[in-house]
Amino acid sequence: MKIIVIGAGNWGTTLAIVLSKYNKVSLWTETDQQAREINKYSENKEFLPGIKLPKEICVIEKYKEAIDADDIIIFAVPSSAVRNVAKELREHISQAGSLCYPDKPTIISASKGFDHESFKTMSQVIKEVLPQSTVITLSGPNIANEISKGKPAKAVLACEDISILMRVKKLLKNDVISFELSKDVTGIELCAALKGIIAIAVGIADGLGLDTNFQSLIMTYGLREFVKIAEFLLVSEKTIYGIAGLGDLIATCVSKSSRNHQFGYLIGQGMERDAALREVGMVVEGVKMSKTIINMEDFNLSIPLITCINKIIFNHYKPEELINAVKNMKSG
Repeated sequence: MKIIVIGAGNWGTTLAIVLSKYNKVSLWTETDQQAREINKYSENKEFLPGIKLPKEICVIEKYKEAIDADDIIIFAVPSSAVRNVAKELREHISQAGSLCYPDKPTIISASKGFDHESFKTMSQVIKEVLPQSTVITLSGPNIANEISKGKPAKAVLACEDISILMRVKKLLKNDVISFELSKDVTGIELCAALKGIIAIAVGIADGLGLDTNFQSLIMTYGLREFVKIAEFLLVSEKTIYGIAGLGDLIATCVSKSSRNHQFGYLIGQGMERDAALREVGMVVEGVKMSKTIINMEDFNLSIPLITCINKIIFNHYKPEELINAVKNMKSG
């Protein structure tokens, strides 16, 4: 059995590093050039600079090696790419015509985000394209730069089939990330998608030079709106206040390595949206999610903080408008 990580960004590379100590791991890149660059330096200089990859990891262009029936495939690509990757995988499996290729692949979705056109979670998108697959969601307060340095972390593995979860948890043995198990797949994914919006607001406050007092207010009011939306989407309270909900929210808000925080910080410093996205250099899931969630105002959900964030990002509101929005909010 080997673990195949599709996506050599910072999170995919980190997972490959962490899981390679006790497992055979392949890290699949988008291009052969990217694979050769990583192999040349034993380092992903573009997305995870300064972290050396163990020599045991096989870095290779995607689909250049066979997928065996007992392999575990991890999707670690941006949410916008998940559907296409699933289609590619389906195509390669169907074209192989070999018993070594699984017709029922085991897939772990480590991609946090949403299909904004269909309003489907990542596991739902994968199942739509690969209906015979077993899909497990991996989520939690997982800042890649910290985990890649060996700092301890926790994550949640979610699947409706507990027996599969128990098996996969054992197969993902490592010394850095410990796993909790959950059957609330949709809830885990919704929390992962929502938290980035609040982290952008905290980043904006940071960029405006507003310190702990004001940032704590944003997290307080942001959590209230986070909970309101999650409950509307029928996420269980246990999930909301678990490590994949509140835990991930806190980590994304306070970490300077968080893409959402970085993006918000640049906006707070006066940078335009598209320039800030280019500066971050990686997909910022909270940006699209803020635009998707704002439609929930039609359901009479009062979400003034998220509304303000959306206007700053998309309607050219000044970042300072965040101060007025928070001042006008009330607890309770």
